[in-house]
Amino acid sequence: MNKKDVASQLAARANISVVQAQALLNHLFDADTGIITGTLASEKQDDAKVLFAGFGTFQRNTRAGRRGTNPSSGQKMDIEPKEYISFKPGKTLRERIAALPAQK
Repeated sequence: MNKKDVASQLAARANISVVQAQALLNHLFDADTGIITGTLASEKQDDAKVLFAGFGTFQRNTRAGRRGTNPSSGQKMDIEPKEYISFKPGKTLRERIAALPAQK
């Protein structure tokens, strides 16, 4: 499913036009100006969290710097700290997925 498909389903369920649904999705998920991006890019680490009850949580985290090894040369190197985004599914979503029949 892609963004266009999501917009079409949103439009049908919310009784709005597909163009309006696409605009809503852009306001939420746009990588540069979206509401979720803006929240995750917050100055404060504690504020960098978006919670959708039952669905899940998007959160910005920091991976600590560490000492590593370059696989091609075997030389030791310092790896800088890194910011990353994680998603933790909510209880309702986890239960719904767990109830699906296993696929081969």
